[in-house]
Amino acid sequence: MNRREPWAIGWLVALVVLASLSSAWIAWQRSRVERANSVVELCMDYNEVDLYSKLVGLKMEECLSSLAELGVVSVALDEDTLESMESAGEVVIVRGSEALALGSNGGPYRDILLAAAEMEVFSPSDTIVIPCNADAASFLAHRLPLRTSDGPSISVIKAGDATGYAISLPIDDALELNLGIRPLKTAVARAAGLRVAARYSNFPNVSEKWIDSVMSISAVGGIPDCVIFSGTQVLGYPRFVSATVRGFDRLNTIYGDIEFQDQAGGRQIAKAFDYQTVRVHSITRAEIDRGLSTATMRDRYVRAARERNIRVLYVRPIMKPIDERSLSELNRAFMSDLTSALTNQGFSLGSAVPFEQPDPGLTPMLLVVLGIAAGCVMLLDAIWDLPFSICVGLVAVFAAGFAALWGMGYPLLSRQAAALAAAIAFPSLAAFVLFSPSLSMKQERSNTEQSGEPPSGASWVGSAAKKFIVASLLCFAGGLMLAACLTSRAFMVKGEQFLGVKAMHVVPVLFVLVAYWKRYARSGNEPLTASLARLNRSRVLVWHLVVIALLGVAGLIYIARTGNTSSVIMTVPRLEQKMRVALERVLPARPRTKEFLVGHPAFVLASALIALGETGLILPISILGVVGQISLTNTFAHIHTPIGLTIVRVLTGLVLGFAVGLLVTFVYRAIAARIRGAAGREV
Repeated sequence: MNRREPWAIGWLVALVVLASLSSAWIAWQRSRVERANSVVELCMDYNEVDLYSKLVGLKMEECLSSLAELGVVSVALDEDTLESMESAGEVVIVRGSEALALGSNGGPYRDILLAAAEMEVFSPSDTIVIPCNADAASFLAHRLPLRTSDGPSISVIKAGDATGYAISLPIDDALELNLGIRPLKTAVARAAGLRVAARYSNFPNVSEKWIDSVMSISAVGGIPDCVIFSGTQVLGYPRFVSATVRGFDRLNTIYGDIEFQDQAGGRQIAKAFDYQTVRVHSITRAEIDRGLSTATMRDRYVRAARERNIRVLYVRPIMKPIDERSLSELNRAFMSDLTSALTNQGFSLGSAVPFEQPDPGLTPMLLVVLGIAAGCVMLLDAIWDLPFSICVGLVAVFAAGFAALWGMGYPLLSRQAAALAAAIAFPSLAAFVLFSPSLSMKQERSNTEQSGEPPSGASWVGSAAKKFIVASLLCFAGGLMLAACLTSRAFMVKGEQFLGVKAMHVVPVLFVLVAYWKRYARSGNEPLTASLARLNRSRVLVWHLVVIALLGVAGLIYIARTGNTSSVIMTVPRLEQKMRVALERVLPARPRTKEFLVGHPAFVLASALIALGETGLILPISILGVVGQISLTNTFAHIHTPIGLTIVRVLTGLVLGFAVGLLVTFVYRAIAARIRGAAGREV
């Protein structure tokens, strides 16, 4: 650090410690909110339960009641479509081109079909819809005119007491027309003691009138407890999301945000209600039918609730046998296993509710920002040995900029900017810790030079441990500050996310190069520009180009796989999947693989090699080591993961990573010694 004014760094360290304490207090407040919300809601798909009840020979009412006894809290009601009504035998649907031929052959709908064929506005490409009972007739009479008010056109067909409809759509398109929630289904669900989640679908020519009509108590047959939209868009997107927000107000219900499915317009709804939403996790019908084991499904649901703040688990019945048990026995055993697993993790079954707001406010945030500013200034000081006055000025400017951005009405942006600064500064400082000279090892090497004996293992272990602890403490503190900046319900439910994931993974690696330059590549006190000019005059060999190409490919993959979405699809190897499952079962929290198996061991190995003066491969190993510290800090950016679990995961990774690092270093030294011995070189 600052060699001209070594005392000047002390006050920056004090600010980091103060900010860490403030961040720890904020983390505690957040933990209280997370632990208070421990109710998980099991929600079943109504249509799939209906199909399942037919497979097992139960009446729908009996099936719903038995599910309620097994722990199911709610059912999700999709809007009826002409296709679903036809499947239920409630309507008859005929192609317009077939109307005359079918009508001429007689049958119960002869008069309607003949009347349709004789209409002046009728086209053979139209679709004819005929209700089969009074409830279906009433539902269509109310819904079809509203649904088609902005197209397609609809004509009413009369033949005596019978009524039908001619829709100016091909039959395949007409079958997909969504018509709203059936109040009859709501009544059946309520009678079984279940809550109701309404599922609305968007369509291109949706209107405010349609939204107002379907998002009403009378249209649903009561007040839905939750709304979970179908498809990739929320109802009303893009023009009438505000009308959907009004519908939520009328229904006084909660928005269910589906995990891993980015529904356009969902963020607008969540923001309108200050992110008082519940997150929903589901396993698709296709996945279940491919034969997922009940243990795999159970673990996925429990992991979603435990690790990602999911509070609604969207469960589907198993429709195909996967062992010798009957479908009813299989589903009963699965539901019992799932509820037991959730209970064992400290959850209870009931009605999901949004998280409370843990936002700490501006004053504690300013203390955190001062610590982040101090970390940034410490990084700059490690490069340029800044005077005390410059350090003070930079901290003041950083804090003032944060306060100004907050005061101008951009609190979210100011939080994200401060979090990104913490995510970059503290892992970058870890690089300078790694390359810092070790006084104890200098003394050890001086003693061994006089005695002619190699450095003892205890010496490099102590040096590696010290550097690993200091670097990890810095990155742990930076992670706490990052999490403190983003402690808000908006981030806990992933309504908003940490910005700059790729930057935080790339920029600290560049500082590794700067730290390496300052320790090893620099000639005397030459500036960086002079070193780059000297490098430019160096000869480039073929193996240099090969190494650069390999590093470039590795870098592209590394960058592409970071971020909230990945541009490279790479499946996890089966061996690693098995390892993850095993670690989840034996550890309180599974550490991240790139930390305890790659990054942390590389940091320990690099520290040991620096201490021993073996620096031939130190740069690539050091880059891997700092990647582990980056990942440590990045783990705290997952605000949707409970903070207690994050801390346990990080600490577990550090302990395992250090142990693996010691083992790797011993093995590396043993192999290197044999190679040197075989080459006739001194060990």
